[in-house]
Amino acid sequence: MTTAKLNGQTEEKITALYCRLSVDDDNKDEESNSITNQKQILKDYARKEGYNNTMFFVDDGVSGTTFQRPNFVRMERMAENGEIGTIIVKDLSRFGREQVEMGRLTQVVYPSLGIRFIAIQERVDTLTGDGVEMMPFHNIFKNTRHLGGVNC
Repeated sequence: MTTAKLNGQTEEKITALYCRLSVDDDNKDEESNSITNQKQILKDYARKEGYNNTMFFVDDGVSGTTFQRPNFVRMERMAENGEIGTIIVKDLSRFGREQVEMGRLTQVVYPSLGIRFIAIQERVDTLTGDGVEMMPFHNIFKNTRHLGGVNC
């Protein structure tokens, strides 16, 4: 796990577990999109992979077409301050639906800050490079499936 030196002491960086649910995604037929299920999936994954210092960041009822979400912004500030070592999401659509900004964050900003990004469902891991080349395609397919005139 990633560590940081704070006040001369080595401390494990936070693993951010990010969840988002759009108002429009609140579909009772798709239980897997619920915040509760996202949290459980993220918690189980973090435990299985040995991430101990975890923190949830949850934006409930906020569209993925904007990155001006309260807890996303808080997570980004902490990332810029060197407090976060890894960001884990259930799937790329929970992270966001704006392709250009997602690419900038996951391929430019996070690597420059030494942050690992993981999307569990698509098996994306920026540390190993797994799934990174397919991220734009995953997003296009998910967005066309969800966008039938609805703000995601």
